[in-house]
Amino acid sequence: MSYQHIIYELDKDTHVATITLNKPERLNAINAQDHLDLLELCQHIQDDDDVWAIVWTGAGKGFCAGAEVGKGPVPKAIDEQNLNELLTEDSWISRQGKALYAIDKPMIAAVNGVAAGAGLSIALYCDLRVGSPDSRFVTVYQERCLPPEGGMSFLLSRIVGLSRAMDLSLTSRRVDADEAYRIGLLDRLVTADEVLPTATQIAIRMCELPPAAVRVSKRAIRAGLNASFLEATRNETQYGSIIRRARQDVTESVQAFSEGRKPKYQGR
Repeated sequence: MSYQHIIYELDKDTHVATITLNKPERLNAINAQDHLDLLELCQHIQDDDDVWAIVWTGAGKGFCAGAEVGKGPVPKAIDEQNLNELLTEDSWISRQGKALYAIDKPMIAAVNGVAAGAGLSIALYCDLRVGSPDSRFVTVYQERCLPPEGGMSFLLSRIVGLSRAMDLSLTSRRVDADEAYRIGLLDRLVTADEVLPTATQIAIRMCELPPAAVRVSKRAIRAGLNASFLEATRNETQYGSIIRRARQDVTESVQAFSEGRKPKYQGR
């Protein structure tokens, strides 16, 4: 797969896909074509059975600075829209957020620099975030006379808590790496040259486990955010039966444990 400003790489031995936003001169800001490419790529990585985990990162000194000023996705004029476009309630960043949230495979963000606006949203959609002292975060929407978009109002409070989400959103202040690690925006804080390798190693570790179990566990944990205790336990039972559909890996898990060896899963 080839894109103008996105590098997509899949290691078929480890099953780890790496997505690099590649416009370093603009801190990897997203323009209209990049947005369409991201939608296509999100669908691809969800559908490709060879992809078991995904690492997102940026080229150069930034992770993603959000929408590219003057070149970001904009809605068509009213008289140029078809009926579906006229009736949609989604903005471009909402569509992008839905595409990212639909991915039930584990995703790790290697935050190598600034993550702002839509770029911060991409990092928040990831299940873990690895950063360095160079990492910086800012919601930025309010500075553009916008509310939190792209799912940020849903994600941010669940990651850092309600009052901190209010603080970061209503002040639009910059958050450095130390604070980000302290409040949960970063899960690992390493040196700059260790960001991508650390994120990749986490992804590889996830890919050493049965992919069905990993994916369904991600679904279960997400569902538990808004579930009662009884609903969560029912979900766990249901998800357990779904995992057992991957019969080869279920059998391999039992046999490897019995034989005292490292299992080799096939995603089947």
